Amino acid sequence: MLNALNRLKTIFAPERKTPAPSPKPQATPLTPGRLHFTQERFDAYKAHVLAAARAARVVEKPFYHMYIEKIFPDELYEAVNKRISVYEDKKKLGQRKQDNPEHVNNRFNLKDSTEPEITYIKRLFEDKDIKRAFAEKFYMRPDEMLEGLRVHHDEFEVIYIPKGRFQNIHVDIPAKFMSFVFYFPRTEPTQEEADHNGTICYDRDLNPTYGAKYKPNSVGIFVPHFYSYHGFSSTLERRAIIMFYVNDSEFEQWRPIALQSDEPPFNGLKDCIAAKLKKHPLIEYGDDPDRIEREREACLVNAPRGRVVRDHS
Repeated sequence: MLNALNRLKTIFAPERKTPAPSPKPQATPLTPGRLHFTQERFDAYKAHVLAAARAARVVEKPFYHMYIEKIFPDELYEAVNKRISVYEDKKKLGQRKQDNPEHVNNRFNLKDSTEPEITYIKRLFEDKDIKRAFAEKFYMRPDEMLEGLRVHHDEFEVIYIPKGRFQNIHVDIPAKFMSFVFYFPRTEPTQEEADHNGTICYDRDLNPTYGAKYKPNSVGIFVPHFYSYHGFSSTLERRAIIMFYVNDSEFEQWRPIALQSDEPPFNGLKDCIAAKLKKHPLIEYGDDPDRIEREREACLVNAPRGRVVRDHS
């Protein structure tokens, strides 16, 4: 009897199913605003940027410049990349007219941003150790010129450039001590696209050199002077963050000159460049006043704001 009951229980008992395995936890997609600022994270990011700066090699031709890949940790780069996409989607863009009078590009100024991703970049590049690591690649006495050196927030911005645009060749204003262009391609570029959409450096005959590559998480860096001829030409939609180091005292000297009528032979601009190079000598020039004067005379600037306009006729 007992055996019969046990058989009935077996027949009519509810079927026991092996529980399905729990799904593996997925990483939460990074969305703008999730990268909160912490000192521990900042220290890790600083170590990464410092290592990249110290390991970077200066390319001497056509003028001293550097190109660095993996400038940011992947986490920070992806967060900034997402953030600048949000800025663009919000359509709160200004106009950038100085690239070329024939077209207007879009810009989003980052100077007032309190977003953590942008705050990291500001604090990283205003860190004294990081400023010195970059300065010593170009300046003979880097420690002497660090006082008053800061990120120029009026031109710390994202630039959105359509396909088929170009920028006039120029040298950058003398108040800028170092120029940075961080590249943020929307999609992975081909090798040809990477080669031709970075910052273009030009030699003294204005022949182009494609040293910087338009690759994700990379940056082109140079110091403006008499023949730091550069620009860009876009063969695809181009996104970049531009940033400059300026010196407070030098910027105040430049400000009244910038407000004056900038006319040939552009002595105000050339005098400011010469004074800066004498006060803060470059490794490229050496501490040689005669060299500075020779370069001043050979400078090809022939249009306002340090531009070099070529006759294409």
